[in-house]
Amino acid sequence: MNYLVKSLQTLFKSDNGFFEMARTGKRLTHIALTIPLVVVFLFGAMIIAVIPGQILVNNIDVSEVVIEFYNLFVSFGVMIILVLLWVRYFEKRSIRTIGFTKTNVLKFYFKGFLTGIIMLSIVIAFMTIFGSISYTKNPEPISLNRIGVMLLLLLGYVVQGAGEEVLARGWQFQVIAARYKPWLGAIISAVIFALLHGMNEGVTVLPIINLILFSFLLTFYILYDKNIWAACGWHTSWNWAMENIYGLKVSGSEGLGSILNLSVEGPNYITGGDFGPEGSIFTTIVLLGGMFVVLYRNAKKS
Repeated sequence: MNYLVKSLQTLFKSDNGFFEMARTGKRLTHIALTIPLVVVFLFGAMIIAVIPGQILVNNIDVSEVVIEFYNLFVSFGVMIILVLLWVRYFEKRSIRTIGFTKTNVLKFYFKGFLTGIIMLSIVIAFMTIFGSISYTKNPEPISLNRIGVMLLLLLGYVVQGAGEEVLARGWQFQVIAARYKPWLGAIISAVIFALLHGMNEGVTVLPIINLILFSFLLTFYILYDKNIWAACGWHTSWNWAMENIYGLKVSGSEGLGSILNLSVEGPNYITGGDFGPEGSIFTTIVLLGGMFVVLYRNAKKS
């Protein structure tokens, strides 16, 4: 256990390369601005993208798939641009310094992508073993149209996953950690990340705990890799597989189509209730296990 504590201390050293990138700029955002700016970036994206999109939807007949893709791709894409503009023109540093490093991009991204699917599949396996998952045959066979929808939404989730990582950990965590203390940045960004999901359907105490653990896990990933590519890949595959492979709710939101047509039944602490598997005790266990693996690997490397 002692070596895990030392591994954690090593990850959160103030001279971690991820923090050093932030210090290459002219200034770092004050901690008092980091929370209101998160709201500004979110509402700015809503004003620029979501509201005009809703006006178009009200006047043009479009499918639910197009609406979801627009919300994932355009809305979160605008949010990413707003964060990057702030980093570039206020903090006066390269946008790559938020963790978009040049080296081994695909390797890091797909490592995270594959890990996200594996960890989610372990959660689903636990729920199946405990009799909380049932499978219903899809009324429509897999077709090119359904595959096209899944690939389109995957592209949307690539942007959505990256957007949340850029906002919560690539920027907010990084600037607080680089200017003040790494642990302070981790705690503040994790709590804000959880609270931003607090208005979703089915939110209770356990989903909030899991969202905080989710944030800490990806923070560990980022500090271990010293970039955000794997975290972006993990976040994307977790959400996309939840909806488009397993057909389950993503943070309380219903999906539009999947390879499997799973449904859940049983106590909320096992199934996650209306929030989906992210509110399950098995997700808690798997996230803690993932954090242990990162710390163990970092200890071996150190």
